[in-house]
Amino acid sequence: MSGPALYSAPSYELRLADGTPITLGPLAADDAARLGEAIGAMDPWRAYGYPASALTRMLTSHPEGAPRFAFNLEGAVVGAAIIHTSWLRGPYLQFLALLTDVQGRALGQTFLQWMEREARGAGERNLWVAVSEINTGATRFYERHGFTRVAELPDLAYDDRTEFLLRKRLS
Repeated sequence: MSGPALYSAPSYELRLADGTPITLGPLAADDAARLGEAIGAMDPWRAYGYPASALTRMLTSHPEGAPRFAFNLEGAVVGAAIIHTSWLRGPYLQFLALLTDVQGRALGQTFLQWMEREARGAGERNLWVAVSEINTGATRFYERHGFTRVAELPDLAYDDRTEFLLRKRLS
């Protein structure tokens, strides 16, 4: 990475298109547990039988180079993201989930725009994400924001299911 370190500040203040502030910051363990329960009840995690306890463990782990972010909107934690900061000449968005009642408010779009700005500022070439074939809404969301399918990964997460690797080229 030739530019400044990716996602190195403890929190980021963003604004939705309507001016509503949103904070991306560290994810507290109690918020991770609450989100794990709520997200585990949503597809695609529910369809895969992914338990809330596993989601909570994933959200509370702290591997080097993979920060966890809480989405704080109007005083409440409403989602989470995990970014692997260095993967194939750009960051890989491992996880992005927003609670159902805040979907459609452009939080995901605002987050992707921020992620892209940070990656471009660090001189990265790509943004990456993988989505399950059953998560058609997520696939449409990423494609609407400039990602294209670059690979199909059959039987990656589960037998008889395909994951799609998507890339947004930055340079």
